[in-house]
Amino acid sequence: MTQLRNLLERIDQGGAPAIGFGASQSSRLPAMALIARCSGDVEAALAAASGSADAVVVAVSDVSPDSLPDFGDRIWGAGGVLLSPENVALWRSVGADFMVSPTPGAVVDAIDIARPGMTHGLRIPDEPDDSTWRTLAAAPVDFLVLDKSAMSGPWTFADLAQVSDAVGRTDKFQFVRVGLRPTVNELVALKQAATVAIVAEANQLGAGELAGLKSDLMSLPRVQPTGRRRVQPALESQTT
Repeated sequence: MTQLRNLLERIDQGGAPAIGFGASQSSRLPAMALIARCSGDVEAALAAASGSADAVVVAVSDVSPDSLPDFGDRIWGAGGVLLSPENVALWRSVGADFMVSPTPGAVVDAIDIARPGMTHGLRIPDEPDDSTWRTLAAAPVDFLVLDKSAMSGPWTFADLAQVSDAVGRTDKFQFVRVGLRPTVNELVALKQAATVAIVAEANQLGAGELAGLKSDLMSLPRVQPTGRRRVQPALESQTT
C-alpha cells in the first residue's frame, strides 16, 4: 500500500495516525488531507507547503523529472500526466508515490491492478455526462479530483451538490481542488459531502494561508459524512 493510500484510508475511517509520514505530519489526523499543488516555481511552492501539507503534487507541465528538487520524506506525486505504462514507470523511478491524470487517453495496462505500486487518481472532466461517469466508476483508480479552483466567490449549494454527485456516482476517494481558501463552514460542508482531501495552490495561497487552512482542517469537528463513500478493498497480494 502506498503512503497516500494509507493516509486516505486512515482519514476516511477516522483512525489514528501511523508513524513514518514525515516531519510535516501532525501528531493526529486532519479531518481532510491537505495536498499542496506545486506549479511554476516548485522550490517556492515546496517552501510554502513545508510544515502544513500532508502531501504535495507537482504539475508536470511545468517541470521535468530531472529538474525536481529533493522532496525528502514528503509524500509526493505528479499531476497532469497521461496515464500510460511509460509515464508510470518514469515517475515511479524518481520516487513519486501517486499520479493524477486526465481521463482521456488513460490506459488500463498502466496500472498494476493486482499489486498496485502507486496510488492513481483521475481529474473529473468539466460537465461530465453519464458515459463519462460510467468510465470514472469503472476505472481501477483510487481517487477522483473535482476542480473548483476557478471559483472566485463563496461556495453555493449548487457547488456542493457537484461534490455529493461525484461521491454518489463512484466508489473512489473524493478530492476537491480549490483556488480560494475555504471558510470553516465550507470545509465542514465538504467533509459532510464525503470529501477526503483538499488540493490547494501552494504558490497562490502561500505559507501563511496554507498553515491557516491546515489548522482549520485539524480543528474541524469529526462530522459523519452524509453520503459515505462505498469502500472498495484494494486488490493487493498477501505479502504487500
